Amino acid sequence: MLRNSVIGEPAIIEMKGVGIRYDKGPEVLSDINLSLKRGSFHFLTGKSGAGKTSLLSLMYLAQKPSRGVLNVFGSNVSFTNRDNLALIRRRIGVVFQDFRLLEHLSAFDNVALPLRVCGMNEKEVKKRVRELLQWVELDKHMTDKASTLSGGEKQRIAIARAVINRPDILLADEPTGNVDSDIARKLMKLFIELNKLGTTVVIATHSEKLITDFHYPRLHLNDGGLRIYQPNEGLFRGAGI
Repeated sequence: MLRNSVIGEPAIIEMKGVGIRYDKGPEVLSDINLSLKRGSFHFLTGKSGAGKTSLLSLMYLAQKPSRGVLNVFGSNVSFTNRDNLALIRRRIGVVFQDFRLLEHLSAFDNVALPLRVCGMNEKEVKKRVRELLQWVELDKHMTDKASTLSGGEKQRIAIARAVINRPDILLADEPTGNVDSDIARKLMKLFIELNKLGTTVVIATHSEKLITDFHYPRLHLNDGGLRIYQPNEGLFRGAGI
């Protein structure tokens, strides 16, 4: 059983026969059926171009499916109004491959942004942000503008921003791709601790080492379709992890 899931509890993300295409092109994803329980943890794998980013974008509501049903927190996103979609998005933390930091703001202010948007008092904001920046070993860069940070530092700031408000869902696109192995393990520990608190985690990765070291199920995309592999199944080498 996946950690923190409850028998009979509705899926936190559910897809039924979902397909997605861009403009009039062919479908990038076809007939996706997926049910993620609260507190589950999955790696998302597949060759470059297999549709990992497209699947994540559906999950964080950047776009709607071309067909099929997508429910997030029990709401069918195709029939949910803009205001309610905005409220749902606040419960989802996202780590983008291109970071999407506000370059003119400091590391501290980038991480603090989700808490301030939610109206948290500044004393608590400072406490949480300082603790998290210390955890990701960036407390010495707290006042540095994002534009002056290295790629690995920006990656850690983006992760800190995504997890600072303890989201119900965390979606991360190659979150350890720009950091060394020691920092990667520390970040994975952060994701695991967040997961233990009940957050549903999906991490897109090409790293076979990450998948081998941490035994979680895989959502594997191939030719527009999705298959779920349990840790003991293992994809054969060369399958486009």
